[in-house]
Amino acid sequence: MPLLWVSLAFIAGLLVGDGLHLSFSVWLTLIAIFLILSCFERKIQNRFQPWRKLREWLPVSAGVLLLFFSLGGLRIWIADNPVLKTNDIAWYNNKGAYVVTGWVSAAADRRTESTIYQISTIEITDPTSIDWVHASRKIHGLAQVQMTADSKWQYGDLLQFTAYPRTPSENSDFSYRDYLAKSGILSVIYHPRSVTKVGSNYGFVLRKGLIGFRERARQAIFEIFPQPEAGLLTGILLGVDNDLPPDLTQDYRDTGVAHIIAISGFNMAVLAGLFLWAFTLLVGPYWAAFVSAILLGFYASMVDASESVNRALIMAVLAMGGHLIGRRQAGLNALVFTAAVMCLLQPLLLKDASFQLSFAASFGLVVFAQPMQDWLNGLLEKRVSEKAATKWTMPLSEYFLFTLAAQLATLPFIAANFGRISISALLANPLVLPVQPAVMISGALTVLAGMLHPLAGKLAMVISWPFLKYTNSMVTLLAKIKGGVLTIHPAFTIWIFIVVALIVALFFLRERLARFFQSSRFIWLVLLLAATGFSTWSIASHQPDGLLHLHLVRCDEESSVYLIAPNGSTLAIDPRGSMDQFTSSLEKDLSPWSYHLDSVLITDRKVTKPLDELSGAINVRKVQLAPSSYRSEEDSLPLRIPDGIEVEKLLPSESMEIEPGLWLTLAAEDLNGTALLLQYGNLRVLIPNGVDYAVIKASSPDALTGLTTLLLGPEDVSYIPPRVWRNLNPQMILWLDRGISPFENSLGVDESADIHLILDGANARLMK
Repeated sequence: MPLLWVSLAFIAGLLVGDGLHLSFSVWLTLIAIFLILSCFERKIQNRFQPWRKLREWLPVSAGVLLLFFSLGGLRIWIADNPVLKTNDIAWYNNKGAYVVTGWVSAAADRRTESTIYQISTIEITDPTSIDWVHASRKIHGLAQVQMTADSKWQYGDLLQFTAYPRTPSENSDFSYRDYLAKSGILSVIYHPRSVTKVGSNYGFVLRKGLIGFRERARQAIFEIFPQPEAGLLTGILLGVDNDLPPDLTQDYRDTGVAHIIAISGFNMAVLAGLFLWAFTLLVGPYWAAFVSAILLGFYASMVDASESVNRALIMAVLAMGGHLIGRRQAGLNALVFTAAVMCLLQPLLLKDASFQLSFAASFGLVVFAQPMQDWLNGLLEKRVSEKAATKWTMPLSEYFLFTLAAQLATLPFIAANFGRISISALLANPLVLPVQPAVMISGALTVLAGMLHPLAGKLAMVISWPFLKYTNSMVTLLAKIKGGVLTIHPAFTIWIFIVVALIVALFFLRERLARFFQSSRFIWLVLLLAATGFSTWSIASHQPDGLLHLHLVRCDEESSVYLIAPNGSTLAIDPRGSMDQFTSSLEKDLSPWSYHLDSVLITDRKVTKPLDELSGAINVRKVQLAPSSYRSEEDSLPLRIPDGIEVEKLLPSESMEIEPGLWLTLAAEDLNGTALLLQYGNLRVLIPNGVDYAVIKASSPDALTGLTTLLLGPEDVSYIPPRVWRNLNPQMILWLDRGISPFENSLGVDESADIHLILDGANARLMK
């Protein structure tokens, strides 16, 4: 237990240090303070009663926990601020061209357009130096080098080339620097010149042989199997995850089973189980665990022993140890301690999605697997014999309950890292995972047979190909389920963490809660959980669904338009009339926990008056001004925007991408306002906004062709006959005024208080 708490304190320090970015001196001061505190804690306990009570509750002194917490913060600071010297390759980043000598220290990552190598540098030469004696310097450090797709260099080759070392890029969305830093790579080199091989036989002979075996196995797979089954098997067996077609790869992501097409904890767990089962029959459980760990190490080296593979290896060996010990608490202690040690060696692992998912899945299995299995066994014993219950418990647990436990634990991390949750994964995992041991065993035997003779491989394919075909077909079928992928708004992610944390806490406290449920306070807990459940349902029901929603709402005697983009961005266009009615209409579409407008587009200066009322009722983050709204006129009052709102002035004819694939263009303008063209996929919506038809035709003739929808109001037909707009042949016309529409078969706020247009990029449908 003390080991668990100390490890958790260290990990917490890493997280806080990454978030607060305190200076080195602050962390050093805290370490000194807490070190002194831990030394004199007994005296503090005798003097301060609250501290003594805290110590009775904690298995480790608070001073020690705070000390390890500060050590974690200091460790992340050191990782974020590396000290570079002249003998580090990263010291030469962004300083010009150099001649670099280094050897290929990992298997090549071959892709369609390029080949990526990991180079362990040895020497660097400045070609511009006039002091040729000191122009070369011994260096060390790893660099990621991108070369042409036809490059054939192998592990152990010593290369020399001219290159521009660079610091990996980073931005607000993704830090490539942090991504590579987890593997110890601080430099990237793109398309080096004059690459020549100047030596060979660097590295380890055994690893070179294993990598060569991997390449021959990959060739054998493509000689035996057709695509995409060949690409699936290279991912499952060899860890080459870029041989599948992009659309099928996306299907694996959407169904939540992408972890099987790369070497992950699941693959290692399957291999570990097979090795343990086979060798336990031969040499007993303890020797079987030892031999299995060695074989898993060889396998990890063969598939290039990347960071994710090494983590999966550690988790698998850890699981074998926990299996031998047979204690869940020992497994939890070992899991958290192992994670702390791994983060001590590589603090940036905490930012790595694969590490988070591997740890979470292992945590779910360690904590929930045995209790769920015991529960199922007890449930079956009430209906069948004890022998039959024992027989059915293990397969049902492994194929369904254990998968559910891992999915529950990884759910918040998937939402945080990818912004989406696969609902279809609840079906995909039970349907796909059970056949994966058969895929790995039959696939491996087929590859070995094919390496001996192609004909033998073709014969063995009769057994292995159906399992691969089933996996691909099932994933493709499940990916077609509508709504199978739920897009998660970033603000909702924290609620998923909270709910999962509550479930874990309730699980650990289940015995105490069982006694609590018998008391009169149970009803209050039920009410609390009901309220929490309703709030969670409300948040989930308002998540983006990948469709564009355009709303026309009646606001007293006028109307307003707003849209909700496929990924959840909200935009109101010239809100008019009663802002109370307008914001009330927003309530049914926006989550109460994320109730705001991302942007309000103003094309008419008069609309800025109700903007004060709107911003008082809902949080408006940005106001975008079309030129027709901010142009200076002699008889106009100064344009005023409420304080605290970001203002962006748009340019004439400007097109802005609201979200990927969704464009809003200022098609034309005159003294009446600005005509808008909304484009999403193949669908086009034109809002003339009172701009003369002839002006639109002269400024943007393309805006009048291929229209899906026209949004018209009285100002659009005051001078232009309705037949002119009708001759554009839009699929539908929506009317923006309480007055009767002059168009036949139109729909608008003259008939309904809320018109809802849903667009998926290819089709549009109306709802009242």
